[in-house]
This record gives sequence, C-alpha cells and structure tokens, in this order.
Amino acid sequence: MQYPKDGVRHTDTRGVAMRMPTKAEILALYRELVEEGVEPVNVLAERALRKLKTKSNSGIAVVSLLTKPFPCPGRCTYCPTEENMPKSYLSKEPAAARALMNDFDPYLQITNRLKALEMNGHPIDKIEMIVIGGTWSFYHPVYQEEFLIGCYRACNDYGTGDDSRTEKYMDRLAYLLLLQDRNERAKSRIIGLSIETRPDYITDFEIERLRALGVTKAEIGVQHLDDDVLKLTKRDMKIERVKTATEKLRNAGFKMVYHMMPNLPGSTKERDIAMFGELFSGEDFQPDMLKIYPCMVLEHSELYETWKKGDFTVWSDEELIEVMRGAKKFVPPYVRILRVYRDIPASYIKAGSTISNLRQVMDEDMKKNGWHCHCIRCREIREGEVNADDFTLSRIEYRTKTGTELFLSWENTKKRKLAAFTRLRLPDNNGNDAILPVLRGAALIRELHTYGRHTPIGGAGEQSQHVGFGRRLLAEVEHIAKDAGYTKLAVISGIGVREYYRKLGYRLEGTYMVKYFQ
Repeated sequence: MQYPKDGVRHTDTRGVAMRMPTKAEILALYRELVEEGVEPVNVLAERALRKLKTKSNSGIAVVSLLTKPFPCPGRCTYCPTEENMPKSYLSKEPAAARALMNDFDPYLQITNRLKALEMNGHPIDKIEMIVIGGTWSFYHPVYQEEFLIGCYRACNDYGTGDDSRTEKYMDRLAYLLLLQDRNERAKSRIIGLSIETRPDYITDFEIERLRALGVTKAEIGVQHLDDDVLKLTKRDMKIERVKTATEKLRNAGFKMVYHMMPNLPGSTKERDIAMFGELFSGEDFQPDMLKIYPCMVLEHSELYETWKKGDFTVWSDEELIEVMRGAKKFVPPYVRILRVYRDIPASYIKAGSTISNLRQVMDEDMKKNGWHCHCIRCREIREGEVNADDFTLSRIEYRTKTGTELFLSWENTKKRKLAAFTRLRLPDNNGNDAILPVLRGAALIRELHTYGRHTPIGGAGEQSQHVGFGRRLLAEVEHIAKDAGYTKLAVISGIGVREYYRKLGYRLEGTYMVKYFQ
C-alpha cells in the first residue's frame, strides 16, 4: 500500500480536498501533548519524525551564516561577483538565500535557522557555527566583533523569550567575552566557531585575535599547490604562504580545512590527482579536513569571459569522477572530506558538472568497483545502537614541520566504522616556541569528537556520545602528553564545551582549557 506524502494535497473518498500533515506539524503537536502531560516522551517517535537526519548525525547541529557583501582583497578569475552578495557567493545558494532574506543580520540568521532545525526535530544545544561569505581577516575589527556579538546573543537568547537586543555596551570585545561566558550555560551552546580566510592573512597577531573572538577552526582557500596555476588564476599568493599559515594555525591548536579546486586553468587531470597525494605525503600541509570544489564556469566571473573565447574547457562528468576517485584514494583515515561539490544552482553554471549529488555518485562508484574511501565522514557512526565492546583504540602518528600529530580513534575494524577520535599535537621543543604564552610547555588537543545521533546535553542512551569514548580518549592523551615531558595539556575548546572540560579537571587560561600534570 502506498501512503500519501506529508504536506501534499489529496482528496478523500468524498472528493473533499485534504492535506497530510507534515512531520514538523506532527512533531509540534506531539511536543505540545508531552508538555501538557497527555503523552509520555517517546524517543523512537521523535527519531521517526526528525527530517533530514544527517543534519545532526555527526553529533552537532551545523549553522552556516554569511557576512555582509564587503569587498574582497582577491582577484581570482573563477570567483563570481554578484551585486549585493559577498565575493564568490551567489544569491540562490541555500545559505546565501537565507542570509539575504535576513538582510545579513547574524542574529536573525541564527535565530531563524535554529527555529527551522528545532521544528524538524533536531536538538539545538550543540551548535557548530560556520561563518562564510568572504575573507574574514580582511574585515574591519569593529564589524568582526559586532557580527559575533550578534551570533552569541542569538544563541544565548534562543528559547528564553528575550529577543529585544537592547542591551548597550561600550567595549565591544569586553561585551563579546561576557556573551561567551553566558553561552557556556545557554540552551544553544556554540561548541565550535569556523571562519574562512586567506593563508596570506594569517599572522601572529591574527592568531591572537582569532582566539580572542572564539574561533576554533580556520577554513583557508588553498585551491591548488602549483604556483603557476595560482598565478594564472590571479590568486595573488604563493604556496609558501600556505605552508607558513598551516603551521602557525596548527601550533595554536586550530583545526584546519583546505579548500581545493581541481580543473583550474593551467592544470591537468594527472596533476590534480597527484596534488592530493602531495597534500599528505610530506610535512608541509597535512590538513585535517577538505572541501573539494571542482572548478565551474559561473556567471559574473572573469573565467566566464575566458571560457566564452574558447581559451578554457572543463572536464566531462566522467573525467571529474575519474579525478575524484583518484583524489579520494590519497585521503588518509585522519582526514574528513566535508564537501566534494559546491551547492550552486544549475542556472548559474555555464560550464562544468551539474552533478549535485556527486558524493552519492562516488559512493555508488565505490560499491561498483570494490574500493573504499577511508575519510572520517565515510566511516563515522550515524544512527543505530553502539556496543562499546565492538570498538578498539587505534593510533596513527605523522609528522609536520614543527611537531608530531597523533590521531587516536575508537574504530570498529570489521565494519570500518568510527565512533570517536581526538587530535593530539606534540609541538617540538615542548611547545616553548608557541606564539601564545599560555601554550608554552603544553601539548595540544586540537579536536575531540564523538559521533552518532546528536544527543542533547544531559541526555542518555547507547549512542557513541554517551558510552564514554570521549573521556577514555582524553585520559589516553593526558597519559601520552605527560610521558612525553610536557607540563600541561591545552584544549582549543569551543565556548559551549568548557563546562565539560571543567568537570574533568581543566581550567580556563586565556582562551584555552588547561590541565597541569602533577
């Protein structure tokens, strides 16, 4: 028997128009009945009514928001410049459309996004905030502070009935720190803050400022590892700046995302595949995460004019899949591929692939040809029960220019599943060369993450977030760091996770959670 889809109009046996209620409407009624005591809490019902389950399967709810359309310092030929939009963003992209609807107001963007997530059944107490829209480090400090004040206020106010935004402040940065303190106990806690910037804007001063603002992850536009390709596309940057920025960020504990762009003018399929091998074969790069955006010819870009003259051609879909297959095979198990395609409406694409479900196509290619992607996203635990006895502790060690990285994880080798992991950095010279004084003598936890269905703070269940994987990883890295001769362990903790670390003996020093060894 086929049931009508929710939200779709039908007629009953009498010919009277009717509409199946949406999941969000059923969920709203269910919550009202629970609140009134008419119905008991039913976890299975809540899970069944949740829309777009992958939105919180990785253990957190992601909220992306855009900055205002300010000028960009770059001249990249492939970036579109649409009026009233930040450089490289287009008004019909989902996040950009939401930002435009909210007049780029961070408070409204976050509030409305939280409402949508909550209506669709997703817990909203653990928020990873991703700020996109341009080169963050190029923006005026006043705008940066006011933007993040709006972000923290939105999360702190949500669910409290206080949305007046009338509180006055004289010192923006001091007020931002106050809001960060409040967010530690808010209903919607920001457990990670990500910004986009250029590698050539990463300086010692910028590192200090990013930490003061609460940033924990930096997404940097690398695009390619060939200086000739960067020059041809007017990137105005050499790859040496990427190497320097990477090490500065890593030594301050930041998680790093590289944006990579195969099929740029001046490159080849073979060169692009080899480029992904180069990312992980030595000590210069070794990013934690990747966003792979195959080059597209878009309206409002200089590359569009080049393409119209016949001076540039893009790959066929078959060629793109071939390159992506080769690229994925180079990606090690300690790296997460966040994206393999940018969500740009086909109406903007003048040349280039329009396979918006490229990740799904790649999954089917794996099954057909008998190969596997070992990246974190392809292995993470999602829905389902977790038996801790099925998992064992795995350890991968690799070098970068100024330190050793350890990737410790709880993995089910039989099913190639990942339940939790941490990134521990052991800086050379015991960290005494650190930019920030608080990090001297410290080993660094750059990331600690448990996977599985997003469980609310204080919740219970047999998900990987609540079977002790995180605490066991923390105990292991404390032991490793102490044995290696470090005097303390510092965590680049998101604001909303500080309470978790306090309960485990850490205290706030500067912008890091720190634990000293006896």
